[in-house]
Amino acid sequence: MELLRTFSPGAFAYGLASWSWLGVHGKTPRFTTVFGDVFLESLEGWWFLDTIEGSLELRWSSAVEMYTELDSPDGRADLLLEGLCREVLDTGTAPRPDEVLTFSPHPALGGRLHTDFVAPVRFELALRLTGEMHHQLRSTLDASPSPLLLGHVEAPRPVPAWEPGTARGL
Repeated sequence: MELLRTFSPGAFAYGLASWSWLGVHGKTPRFTTVFGDVFLESLEGWWFLDTIEGSLELRWSSAVEMYTELDSPDGRADLLLEGLCREVLDTGTAPRPDEVLTFSPHPALGGRLHTDFVAPVRFELALRLTGEMHHQLRSTLDASPSPLLLGHVEAPRPVPAWEPGTARGL
């Protein structure tokens, strides 16, 4: 399984539309990791859209710096999740050319970075849904109580995700 994947401009445009709140405009998507994290290029350098964390970071000033890190053992482990990719492949799961691997439930919703929670999904759908999820989570977590409530009511908290093997609603 290739650790870096490419997709059509249309697939990138559709998927990145839900990440506009994070400032992806003006950056050109070039390729992704197997888990759908996106590498974007701009005049400033190379950006990393981390779909697990829901963050966008200007990480490298040049392609040489980026590829040097991606080729390093730390880069392969931390950015490309190479070990987890190998474990997923060992289970017989592999994404088709139009797919990436996703976590269900997503780690931001209580899921874990484990092969039991990995499934292939079409890239543009995975990227779009993940962007919408992170936007909704941020909107919920960043919600400030109304000044009229004088701090007497807490902001709503996200509901923990259901995990296999636990009773729902207990």
